[in-house]
Amino acid sequence: MKKRILTAICSGLLGVTMMAGSALTASAQVPYDSYSFNYWGEEVLQPHSYLYERTLTSLDFGLSLSFPEDMCIHGEYLYVADTGNSRILKLDLAGNVVQEITSADGSSDLLKTPQGVFVTEEGHLYVADGGNSRIVEYDENGEFLRSIGRPVTTLISDSQEYRPVKVVVDTAGRIYTTAYGINLGLVEFDKEGVFQGFIGATEVSVDYFTYIWKNYFSTDAQKARMETIIPTEYSNIFVDDEGFIYATISNLSDEDHMNGADAVRRLNPTGTDVLRRLGNTPITGDLAGRQWSSFCDVAATEFGCYYILDDAGGKVFAYDYDGNSLFVFGKKGTKEGNVQKPVAIALSEDEETVYILDSILGGILEFRITDYGRHLMNALRLNDLGDSEGSNAEWLEVLKSNSNNEMAYIGLGKTYLSEGDNKRAMEYFKLGNSRKYYTKAFFYYRKELMESSFGTAMLVLILLIVAVVGVRCTLRFRRWVGEVRCFMAKR
Repeated sequence: MKKRILTAICSGLLGVTMMAGSALTASAQVPYDSYSFNYWGEEVLQPHSYLYERTLTSLDFGLSLSFPEDMCIHGEYLYVADTGNSRILKLDLAGNVVQEITSADGSSDLLKTPQGVFVTEEGHLYVADGGNSRIVEYDENGEFLRSIGRPVTTLISDSQEYRPVKVVVDTAGRIYTTAYGINLGLVEFDKEGVFQGFIGATEVSVDYFTYIWKNYFSTDAQKARMETIIPTEYSNIFVDDEGFIYATISNLSDEDHMNGADAVRRLNPTGTDVLRRLGNTPITGDLAGRQWSSFCDVAATEFGCYYILDDAGGKVFAYDYDGNSLFVFGKKGTKEGNVQKPVAIALSEDEETVYILDSILGGILEFRITDYGRHLMNALRLNDLGDSEGSNAEWLEVLKSNSNNEMAYIGLGKTYLSEGDNKRAMEYFKLGNSRKYYTKAFFYYRKELMESSFGTAMLVLILLIVAVVGVRCTLRFRRWVGEVRCFMAKR
């Protein structure tokens, strides 16, 4: 019997060793690491959530891309702003060119270095035709509909260049664009193309020393030579299913990063940033000790998670709705599966494929979700839908592959919290190092104890009061009896 048990243990250990060896070999073949940030901001390696699949290049397109600058996905088609060739390409997911758009009216009115592209739910194509200082709209068949030119406003001087760079359209038909050299926020047009104003201007960040020196101690000549303190510009924009606009900022200084400046925002229709930042680490990409990340694009899922593209390190940073770090993958390099100059990111409709447009390679890299990544994202999706049982099952699958995943413990804690099992929720929030949710669960658990034991506590309190009163009355009575006896004895 002992021999059989020993044989089974040895076989199991051999199997685990073989699987570990296979995993290491597979990991060694992937030209990048996958990791996330823990409670202390440390990088923790984890199983790959997305693996490189292939790169669509000119061999697939039949055309060469020249410094493309933007990309979006709609249904089974990818739309690419082929900036260097002044055209928009509509591709199927196999990389075949379905349509090529080079002009506004089909002939003489040519596009000029377009840098932004967006497609609405109805299939209407919007192009930020920067070289012609306009936004161009096409119908679902690629037929020209209209052109939206320079906004009429005194906030932009006649001598100032107006060059729209990126464009999106929300669910109400409002058109938003970022424009080169304009730091007043996003330029907003209504659905008729009439200029409405600017929204979401980034805040000016300046240290106190610079402000005091410039305003109180500098001479006029020094002030003239000093750099003007102006708000930063948005590098890219994305509109989610709810009509909120994600906007990235890439030109942050080292000081901005060290001070935890916002590198990504989620703007409501009034321009207010409503992005939740409840995670343990700031949403700035790689943390101190590495090259600062520079966010150039963002894409969001229907359940609140978002993927941010970093053109400094060639990585994709994924966060959940609360701003917790989910995973990081990708790398700059010359190996197959690495990027050189990433400029745009897009998610397939099933959110299982990530497409990254590379300006230097002139191609589109495709990354497919793994089983581990699928369990992770399904857990978040089901939790958003309120399916606690399904979410729990997915979180447990995540922990089977990665017992260090703090998000899994937090996810399980949220499920138990929603079910009213506050004590168990506290245990999982502690494992996930979530002080915020642990405090919340503790509040409800304390309230639950108070409510459940209130009657007993009051009964015990009343009995104690009665006992104390009774003892004091008994002692007083005995003292009175003694005094009476002494008085009678003296008589």
